[in-house]
Formats: sequence, structure tokens, C-alpha cells
Amino acid sequence: MVLRSWALDTVPIARPVLDVACGDGVFSFLHAGGRFAPEFDVFQCVDHLDRVTQDHADMFDAADDAYRPAVLVRPDDRIDCGLELKPALAFKASRLNLYNKVIQHDANKPLPLADDAFETIYCNAAYWLERVDDFLAELSRVCRPRGTIVLQVKTDAIRECTFERHAALLGDRWLDLIGRGRFDTWPSLCDADTWQHRFERAGLETLAEVPIATQTHAHIWDVGLRPIAPLLTKAMNALHPHLRNEIKSDWIDLFATLLEPFCNADFDLLDAPGEPVEIQYVLTPRS
Repeated sequence: MVLRSWALDTVPIARPVLDVACGDGVFSFLHAGGRFAPEFDVFQCVDHLDRVTQDHADMFDAADDAYRPAVLVRPDDRIDCGLELKPALAFKASRLNLYNKVIQHDANKPLPLADDAFETIYCNAAYWLERVDDFLAELSRVCRPRGTIVLQVKTDAIRECTFERHAALLGDRWLDLIGRGRFDTWPSLCDADTWQHRFERAGLETLAEVPIATQTHAHIWDVGLRPIAPLLTKAMNALHPHLRNEIKSDWIDLFATLLEPFCNADFDLLDAPGEPVEIQYVLTPRS
């Protein structure tokens, strides 16, 4: 997300702004300069922890009326509209006081938005959509002439950065615990050339193409803390808030140091770097 934010920083943002698949809004809140108080983090308002490993449940797809993130600094600018599939995440986004409007909507269907409504559109989840060609055409429709569409997408080069090729040795259960069904949720994953062809079919012109993450990033992310995330979350949420904040502060200091060398979109330890696993495309509707 740091790499995504830095790439997005290179794009001038003009209002009105649409944030598609905004999730709980936390990424956009932080990118825009917002800062949360130490006692808040996204791992507090969660659910389904006992089903994450077995059923690939989304622990963040949960909310209650008490959800009110503690904010230290609010962004200077607001986002005109956020669009999100999951009602719980849309509810969380609405509680940030970042969006003028949050709409719960499936982006596989026509967008409930007027033609030429937005000057800037951002989305980092196009590869999650089954009807991606229709979606891209809809983005072209709701974007103003010569407006800006920023898409951050994964490429199927990420398939080469997993332990799948060692399935015979590791076994299906091991791979399921590590992968947690990720690729099943990315039906539109493809290579960079195919993304370009999709943009052309949707009437979009590519203004810039910026790699965000390398295959080294993907190899690390392939395992990460995913298998033990529900257990860590359950343990941390059972602590007294003061102790939880103390441990979290030490955790952040440690991982900031460990991850700093990787916070570079070009960082790659491979002898023969391949296609980037994530790319930012800056697009505009063709005249």
C-alpha cells in the first residue's frame, strides 16, 4: 500500500473525484494525509475470525454502530464519491468523514452515476471484477473528456511468485493455508498486453504506465502473515488497550525498519527480473 500511495502521488488529482472499490476508506484516508490516533487500527472491528482459514472469510467485512475511528489529523481535501460492494465496508468508509457520498454497489453492473460526472477516478480492484470490460467502459462513460482514470492492477506474473510449483512436495492443504483462495477472487487477472487491449476496447488512451511492485515483492507477500493473521488479531484484541497499544508501537517500529529496503517499486533480488506484478495505469477517455 505504501508503493501504491507513492505511485498515486505522481498523478494530479482534480475534483470531482470517484474512488471505486474504496473498501473501508482507510487507504484513501491515509494517502490524502489523514492520520489516526494510536488506539485505532483496522484489526479491531473484525469478525468471522474462526472462518478465515477454513472458509476464506473476510474478517474485515464486519461493522457495528460503535465504529468511529479515532482521528488525529483529517485530510485537507474530501473525496466526492466512494463506491463499494460490501455493505459493512461501505458503512466503515462513511464513518471516516472523508467521502461526500458512499454508494454500496456491485461494480460488475452499470454504475449508478451520471455521464461525464468525474474529473478523476481511482480504482485498485479492477482485476477483482468478472465483467471487467463492461466496467472499463463504464469508467470511460462517467469520466469527463480528458479527465483522469487511475487504475492500479495486478498482472498474472504474480502466478510465478507462489509455491504452487512445489505442490507435489507441500500438499494442497499447505497451499490452501498460504493462498487462502486469492486467485479465485481475481477473475480478470491478465498480463500487461491484455490490460492494454482492454483499455483500447473501452475507448481509453494510456497516458502513463508505472510499475508498482516487482516479483520479489510478490514472493514476500505470498506468505507474509496471512496464515496467522486471525490468531494474531484474536490475541491482540484480547489484551488490555494500554498493553495492546504498547505492543503495537514496538511492532510498528520493528517492521518499519525491516520493510524499509523493500519500499522501492524497483526493488528486486532476482537475477532476471520479469514483468511487474502490479502496474499503475493513468488513462483518459479517447476523444
